[in-house]
Formats: sequence, C-alpha cells, structure tokens
Amino acid sequence: MLRIVLLSLATVALAQLFPRPDWLNGILGSTVYNLDTIHGHTVQYDDRHDLLLLVGRQNCYLVDAPDATWDQIAHNKDTVPKITEEIYHLITSKTGVTQMTHTDAEREYHSRLEEWECRSKDIFKVKYTPVVPTSS
Repeated sequence: MLRIVLLSLATVALAQLFPRPDWLNGILGSTVYNLDTIHGHTVQYDDRHDLLLLVGRQNCYLVDAPDATWDQIAHNKDTVPKITEEIYHLITSKTGVTQMTHTDAEREYHSRLEEWECRSKDIFKVKYTPVVPTSS
C-alpha cells in the first residue's frame, strides 16, 4: 500500500515538472499546446476555446486567441517567443490588463484548462492583438 501511495506522489510530482508534450494532444483529442516558457510563466494555447494562458505562481493571464490568427502563431516556432514577449511586456507595464473573477473567466471562456491552471490564482485579462507577418 505504501508503494502505491509513493508511486502516486512521484507521478504527480513528475507531471508538474514535465508538462504533457504537444504530440500527445492528437492522441488524447485535446487542443492544448504548450507554446513557451517566459519569465517564470508557462504559455499555453487552448485552441478549442480560443484562449491563450500565461500561468505564473500567483497570477494567471488570459488573452483572447481567435483561430484566424492564433492557429498560425501556435505552429510557428519563430513567431511564438516574440509574441509572448510582447504580451509579457503589456503585463509588466499593466497596459490593457484588467482583473477578472473566476466566475467571469468561466462564463467567458468555458475552458477546463483555464479552470484547472488558474484555480488558486488571481486572474487577469490582457487585451492583445498580435501583428502576424504575412507571407508574400
């Protein structure tokens, strides 16, 4: 019995250190992409709910992420760091950042990822529209 408890605790601890890889999303039918890690925040894209999350220790920042723009960004490894740095700059300068309640976030996004990742954190919405270079 003790072995099962210790194995369960080890599994939970490892899951915190090593997030689910993107290739597993297709198998599980999920639409969540781990895009980046920036200044202590993990950046996740919930494609199903058109939502980008920057999750830190105490705060959770939500960005509207419509498919028309963000599907292209999520699959471009060169663009992601630039975009996430721009969002982080808005957060640190408190530009376009407003606090939300958990209820407001749940009503607006209906995202299980947001509910799980932001469950014990303060939630903020960040107004951001990326400028994505068009290919010629």
